Amino acid sequence: DDRGWTRTVGAIKMNAPLQPASNMKCSSSLVILFVLHCCTALSLRIGTRSSKLAQTQARQFQEIIERRHKGIKATIIPIDASGDKTGAAAKTSTQQLPLAIQGVDFTGALDEALADGIVDVVVHSLKDIPPANRWRINADEPRIKIGAYLGPRENPLDVLVSREYKSIESLPVGGKVGSASLRRQAQLLACRPDLEIINIRGNVDARLAALDRGELDGLILACAGLKRLGILSDDNTSYKCNPIQADVLLPCAGQGIIAVTCRENDARTISLLREVDHHDNRIAATTERSFLDSVDHLSPWSGRPPVAGLMTPP
Repeated sequence: DDRGWTRTVGAIKMNAPLQPASNMKCSSSLVILFVLHCCTALSLRIGTRSSKLAQTQARQFQEIIERRHKGIKATIIPIDASGDKTGAAAKTSTQQLPLAIQGVDFTGALDEALADGIVDVVVHSLKDIPPANRWRINADEPRIKIGAYLGPRENPLDVLVSREYKSIESLPVGGKVGSASLRRQAQLLACRPDLEIINIRGNVDARLAALDRGELDGLILACAGLKRLGILSDDNTSYKCNPIQADVLLPCAGQGIIAVTCRENDARTISLLREVDHHDNRIAATTERSFLDSVDHLSPWSGRPPVAGLMTPP
């Protein structure tokens, strides 16, 4: 069929004498009907953003699905997202606006590729998937859905990344901290109103490059992404990376969870994803995104609302 499965049905007719338990001799036609299931590898095309972090997450899913289903051959297909095309160091006025005020599309190109059948699934950081009200691919009718939440969840906290400073408290007066998230900016200024917040976006490497050039005293990044890139490893000596507790900087909904989307009408892929879905992550993701969706209806901005929310075990 159209997904690579082949099935061969054959029948063999053999003329041979049968020898029953008694000594009676008889001839009969023995008809052997057999069904031979012969399948080529089932291909699964995995869409992802072209950034190093996105492809690392896609490879994680690729390993999980191929380990779970030995007959699947998964291929990763990088797709450029418009949200990745705004350079971290560019000095345009639009790029100096927080993400909540200027909407940036991190999923649109991938959503279209999925809906059009160019790829079979797309791997996302859950926090990048728009609230239901803003998920444009589903504006007219449901076309794609989240089929699986991979687990376990990485540390959902935010991290201060710096070459010199270990904590928000240790940053110098008037220190420059990079973040394009209004959620992070508001919480940072609540505890350190003297800080100068620099709107900086782009992939992790681009933002770290601005830190390396001395343009910033610190960056606020997600712990999960840094860990997946190996930046939080014990042998990292380039940066001081210290998680910020949730009572100081509450993370955004879904942070630390990898989500896999698929087409609404693709029953076979939905079935495959159901087998790798992480139950606890699905509960946390559904709860946090329900809160996000509720607040989003009241948001006055063109971008997604700066909502913080974290479900923790009882």
